[in-house]
Amino acid sequence: MTAERDWPEGRRLQIDATRFRLDDGVAWVYRVEDVKTRHCVAASAAPALSQERAAATLLEGHQRLTVLGLAGPRLIQSDAGSDFTSGHFQHVCQNIGRWVRCRVAQVGGMGSLERLNRTFKHEFIFRHEVNTLADLQALLPAFQRWYNEQRLHSHLAYRTPAAVLAQEVAILS
Repeated sequence: MTAERDWPEGRRLQIDATRFRLDDGVAWVYRVEDVKTRHCVAASAAPALSQERAAATLLEGHQRLTVLGLAGPRLIQSDAGSDFTSGHFQHVCQNIGRWVRCRVAQVGGMGSLERLNRTFKHEFIFRHEVNTLADLQALLPAFQRWYNEQRLHSHLAYRTPAAVLAQEVAILS
């Protein structure tokens, strides 16, 4: 584990996977968060952990920020799960920036994304009827819209991630 002061430069993206037990089996939801704006830039669901799914979700988030004009190297943060330490995922990280392993409790660590995981479960999934992987996949876009465009975040001075991201994009324009 590398201390925050020793991390390489780059816009910080955090990625994690959360497990759900559903009527049709287990499902994993990958989410990518832009740390600065708390914007959930990508999400996907699958029946198993997968280095390919993790990499594709990370690339989706990276590309979404790039299209908005927020290019440059990324600092990708994750835990030490096998999907994130795999050769395929690490190769993707090298192509867009650098990867660091982080823990939840460390300064600058995965606490932000773990909070997103909790919000996803308690303020969204548990309030909807989600029985199958298809149900979960269908709800992901609605969750991202709600989380990014409606939910106010105390860390963002009670603004939405979409408003903070739009302000940052406007400054660069």
